[in-house]
Amino acid sequence: MDFSCRNCCLENQERNSPNMKKKIKVATTRALIAFILIYIICLPFRRKIDDGFQSHYRLVQSYIDSGLIPRPRTISPSCINNGENVFLLIMVPSTASNFAQRNAIRKTWGHISNIPPIVKLKFVLGKTHTSQLQDFVLTENLLYNDIIIEDVPEKYENLTQKSTAILRWTVSNCPRVRYLLKIDDDVFLNLPRLLKYLSKHPQTNTVLGCLVSHSSPFRSIFSKWRVSWDQYNEEEYPEYISGPAYLISGDVLYKLYQSTKHVPKFMFEDVYITGLCRRHIGALAKSHAEFSCGYRDKGPCGSNFLYEITGHHYSPKEVQRMWSELQNRWSDCRLVDSYFVYRVIDIFKWIFL
Repeated sequence: MDFSCRNCCLENQERNSPNMKKKIKVATTRALIAFILIYIICLPFRRKIDDGFQSHYRLVQSYIDSGLIPRPRTISPSCINNGENVFLLIMVPSTASNFAQRNAIRKTWGHISNIPPIVKLKFVLGKTHTSQLQDFVLTENLLYNDIIIEDVPEKYENLTQKSTAILRWTVSNCPRVRYLLKIDDDVFLNLPRLLKYLSKHPQTNTVLGCLVSHSSPFRSIFSKWRVSWDQYNEEEYPEYISGPAYLISGDVLYKLYQSTKHVPKFMFEDVYITGLCRRHIGALAKSHAEFSCGYRDKGPCGSNFLYEITGHHYSPKEVQRMWSELQNRWSDCRLVDSYFVYRVIDIFKWIFL
């Protein structure tokens, strides 16, 4: 009896095996076709992103040239009285093509920074070899007068140079500011909460943000972030503050900039500025739980930031919507902003967009 049953099972497996293979092939083919179709459908939307800002700034430039929009008076980028009355200077590293990110900041958390003399906002750009793009940036600055262009080529490898340029500009133009916040242009900022915290908890001799401890360099030759022993000869990095957003107390700005002339340059700007250079001058690296340590570690919903200061890597549209939600105390998060749903959506965007 057992023998016959075993034979029946074997016969069934042999009959089902071709069917299973066929089903797997059909499912794989359908998935591949769906992938290609969705990619083709999404592709035109990717191309329209560039067309949008080009047409917009061409139009603005034509209005300025024709006199429909008056050219604003040239205002000195320096702070009045060396920034003595500036409570917080916000410096945003940005690339030339990130028009949408800068506009989103101006419309949201950066808008209230126009209230003098407490807070000032500046975008820091490097040099681009595309003359057309450079013209667009100059047009943008004619309108907003909030852009600093440094002689640093726009490359990821040059982020350390750009951060050093931020310190240099601040020391030269606003040396008496109370605090300097360096924040990337894809970071959501609850600025009122940060200002409230600093007014209640003054900081000195400090770099404040998400503290990273006991971090070791990647030594594998297969790693994109590989650091050789010649580039860095210690087992661990010093404690440093994660790069998307960190706050520097004004009393150490000059010393921190001077240290960049003595500490050898390093490829990771946060390790370099807030780790190596900070350690060189004996300043403190302080942790603040409301500074984001992760990559989109909260859903893109303003209500998620009622008790947070920063969140990393949000799109311009998300930033604008989140800011509006943050202002409305009765606002609720949408279903698509729940953790698992927006993670799936993020994966979909990463694949197709």
